[in-house]
Amino acid sequence: MPTTPYRTKDLYFSAYLRVAGVPFLEAVRQDDGKVVFLFEDLGVPAMRDLKRGYFSDSAKVPAMSFVQMIRAMKSLTYSTP
Repeated sequence: MPTTPYRTKDLYFSAYLRVAGVPFLEAVRQDDGKVVFLFEDLGVPAMRDLKRGYFSDSAKVPAMSFVQMIRAMKSLTYSTP
């Protein structure tokens, strides 16, 4: 059964999710011109834990991988039609 993707407009949080191993589905430009990042939804408990870790500044991901992913996600925002 297909599930609804996890959606966020936050570029930095999206980079964190990618480095944390959450499967990235796509980036979609909305009618207002903003880009929404879609991820595979790992379920409420897992996504809540990832979000809590990121926003409480307790998450651990490799720093250089995070920086490189920010650059990749930013580039993606410019190339998304």
